[in-house]
Amino acid sequence: MASDPVNLALLTDSTAQLTAHLTDRSRRLDARASAEHRVIEYLLALGLTDTRRLLEVTHELLATVPTPLDDTALAEAAVTQAQARVAAFLHDVFDGREDEVHPLWLRAFFSTHPAECLGDVSSARACALSFGDPFAGLPPASKRFAQQSLEPAGLPSWLVGVLPPALIGGALTALLSRALAAGGWSLAETAFIVLFAFLSTLGAAGFWTALRGFVAPHHAQPEVPRDAPLPRTALLMPIYHESAEHVFAALHAMREALSREPAARAFEVFVLSDSRIAECIADEERAFRRTAALGELPIPIYYRRRALNEHQKAGNLAEFFERFGHRYEYAIVLDADSVMRAETMLSLVRRMEANPRLGLLQAPLSLHAATTVFARTHQFAASVYGGVFMRGLAAWAGRHGNYYGHNAAVRVRAFMDCCALPKLRGERPFGGTILSHDFVEAALLCRAGWEVRTATDLEGSYEELPPTVPEYVARDRRWCQGNLQHLRIALAEGLLPMSRIHMWIGVSAYLAGPVWLGFVGLGAWLASQAHGPLLPHTLALGLSGAAATLIVGPRLLGLLDTCRTSARRAAHGGAVLVLLGVLGELLTSLVLAPVLMLHHARIVTSIVLGNVVTWGPQARRGDAPLAAVLRAEATTSACGVGLALACASFAPGLLPWLAPVYVPWVLAIPVTAIVSSPALGRGVRALGLFTVPTEARPDDLLRRADALRALTAADATARFRDVVLDPVLVATKLAAAPAPRAATPRLEHLAELSLQRGPAALTKQEQELLVNDPASLKRLHRDAWRRWPVESWAQGRDRPQLPSDQTPPAHGAPAVTV
Repeated sequence: MASDPVNLALLTDSTAQLTAHLTDRSRRLDARASAEHRVIEYLLALGLTDTRRLLEVTHELLATVPTPLDDTALAEAAVTQAQARVAAFLHDVFDGREDEVHPLWLRAFFSTHPAECLGDVSSARACALSFGDPFAGLPPASKRFAQQSLEPAGLPSWLVGVLPPALIGGALTALLSRALAAGGWSLAETAFIVLFAFLSTLGAAGFWTALRGFVAPHHAQPEVPRDAPLPRTALLMPIYHESAEHVFAALHAMREALSREPAARAFEVFVLSDSRIAECIADEERAFRRTAALGELPIPIYYRRRALNEHQKAGNLAEFFERFGHRYEYAIVLDADSVMRAETMLSLVRRMEANPRLGLLQAPLSLHAATTVFARTHQFAASVYGGVFMRGLAAWAGRHGNYYGHNAAVRVRAFMDCCALPKLRGERPFGGTILSHDFVEAALLCRAGWEVRTATDLEGSYEELPPTVPEYVARDRRWCQGNLQHLRIALAEGLLPMSRIHMWIGVSAYLAGPVWLGFVGLGAWLASQAHGPLLPHTLALGLSGAAATLIVGPRLLGLLDTCRTSARRAAHGGAVLVLLGVLGELLTSLVLAPVLMLHHARIVTSIVLGNVVTWGPQARRGDAPLAAVLRAEATTSACGVGLALACASFAPGLLPWLAPVYVPWVLAIPVTAIVSSPALGRGVRALGLFTVPTEARPDDLLRRADALRALTAADATARFRDVVLDPVLVATKLAAAPAPRAATPRLEHLAELSLQRGPAALTKQEQELLVNDPASLKRLHRDAWRRWPVESWAQGRDRPQLPSDQTPPAHGAPAVTV
C-alpha cells in the first residue's frame, strides 16, 4: 500500500521526540506517539539505526494503520503492520529463504544499508549479494584467510601415475633377469634386460593410463554463465605453404557458426602466414579477399604475412602476440587443418574466465576426413581408444597437464609472461631453435604457477592425419628431432615433475623404435648362442602373455568404453562393426608396427649422427605414388629379406619366432601401397568398417566447410594474374629465381599473347614458364598494369588486412557484453 509523502517538518518534530524518548523512556506518551515509538523500538531491534530512515519507515507504516483506535490497539496494529511488511520484504529479497537468514547478519545489513530497509526489492537483493553471506551469517570482508588443509599427505599425482607402471615393469624385468642369472649375466644379457625394462615399463604406462581413464568420471570444468560478458579473444591459425582452399573454407565456416552466437563480437580471426612461395601466397591472399567479402559478419578476419619467418610456428605466434597481444585476453590457437565448433570455442573461453589461475586449456583432438585405410584405422583408434587415454592422462596430470600445439585456449598475459623460448646452446639437432615448442610452453606455464588442463568432456574439436605411411613418417621425422631436444630441456631448473614426465613420455615414444630393434636383435643373438631355450617355456609364455595384455588391454578398454552407451555404439556403426573395427585396427597395427619401428630407429639414428630436419610443409591430402612408396620402403624390404636369410643360414630355429618382424618388412612395399590407397579406403568405408561419429552423423560445421571450398578454391589463371600484378609477389619470385637467362622467342611470344588477350589466354604450363623466368616476369609486371583491364577485376584490396594498432587493450578494458 502506497503511503503519503513524508512531511519534513513532522520528521523534524518526530526527531526531537525520538531523541527525547531515547533519553527518557519513562515519560507517558499519547496513543499515536506510543504506537510510533513501539514501531521504532521494533525497527531498532532489527538493526535499523539511521534516524532519518527510521522515521521515514515508521511514518510510512503508521499511515497504513486504520484510526481511531485506543492506546493499546493502535500500538498493537502498528507493530503487526510492521512485522507483516518486514516479513513480505525479506521473503521477496531472499526468494523464500528468509528463515535461513542469520539475524546478526540482518542487523548488520540494515545498520550499514538503511536505505535498503523496506525499500526497493531489486536494489536490496543486489546489495545483499555483495554483503557477505546472509545464510552463513558472514559479514563482508576486504580479504579472507586462505583455506588451509591438515589432511594426511597423499602421493603426488605424478607419482600415482609413475608408480604402477614402474612396479609392473619392474616385476616383469625381475622375472626375466632371474631366469637369465643362472650362469651370471654377460654384457649382452645385461643390455637385453635393460631394453626389456624400458619397453615393459613404457607398455605398462600406456595400459595404466587407459585403465585410469576407463574408471575416471566424465568431469566438466566450471564455466561462467552463458550470458556473462566475454573478453576479446583472438582465433589464430598459423599456416606455412598450406592449401588456402581448405584453410579459409574452414575458417569461414567457424566464423559463420560463431556469428550466430550472442558473444560473436568478442572474437576476431587471424590467419598468420609464413609462406614464402609466391604462388602459395597469391592463393592465400585471394582466398582471404573472397572470404572477407562473404557477407557482413560481426567477426572480422585478418591476414598477416611476416617479413622474416624465424623460429617456425612458435616464432610466428610470438610475433603476433608481441604486436597485438595487448588487445586480447585470450587466444584460441589452431593448426592449418583444425576445425572447431562454435560451442566448443565458447566453452573454452568461459572455462578460462571461471578459473583465473588457468593459463591454458587444451581441447581433445578428434581426427576426421580420413581417406586411406592407414588414416582410417588411426582415425578409428583415436575415436575408440583416445577417450580413455585422454581422461587417464588428465586424471594423472591434474592441473599440470600438457599442450599439443593447437586446438587450445591460452591466457595471453600468462603466455607472454612465461613462454618466451630461448635458443638452446650448441649446434643442431640438439641445440638451436626449440622445434617441439608445445610441451615446453606448457611446462613453463606450470613452472610459473599457472594451471594447464585438458577439457576431456568437450567435443567438436577436429584435426586431420597424414593420409599415407610415407607422409606420416616424414611428419614423425620433424617431430622426433624436437622431442629429442626435450631430453635436455626436461632437466631445466624449476620444472615440475609432471612436466618432466610429459617430455620423457614424448621422447620414449620415438626411442621405442631403436630400443625395440635392439631388443629383437639382442634376443635373436642370445637365442642363437644359447645351448637350449633362452628362457624356460613357462616363463616365455608368461612374459608373452603379459606383453599381449599390455598391447591389447587398452584396446579392450576402449572397446568397452565405446559400447557403454547406445549413442556411442551407434556413432561407430553399432557393436558388431566396433568389434570388427578393433580387430581390423589391431591386425593393421601388428603389420605396420615393425615397419614404423624400423623407420623410427632410422630417424633417431640419423638425428643422433647430426642430421637435421628442415622446416617444410605437410602433405595433408592425396595418395602415395608407387615411386614414393618404393623410395620410402625399399630399405625396409631389404632389411626383411636380409634378416630372413640370416636366420635361415645361421639360426633356422628363429625363423618362426622372428616371422612377425621380417614378414612385414619384406612386404613393406605392397602393404604400404595398399593401406595408402584412397580407393581402398573408400571401399572400406562403404563396408562400414572403421566408422567414426563424423561419418555416422556428419557434423554440420564440417559439411559447411566442405561446401565453402567452392568459393576459396585455387584458380591457376587468377594465381598467374595475381603474381604478375603484385609487386611483393614479383619481388618474392625474383629473389628465389635462378640467374636470368637470355629471352627466347617462345617466351617473348607467350608474354605478348598474355598481354594482348589476358592471363586466361595461356595454359597453366605456359603461365608457369613465364613467371619462372625473371626477364619475362619483369616485363609482364611492367606492361600488364598498362594493358590489362585491372580495374574491372575488383580484386577487393580495400578491406584491411590487419586491425589498427591503436585499438584499446583487452586488459582492463570493458568486456564485450553478450
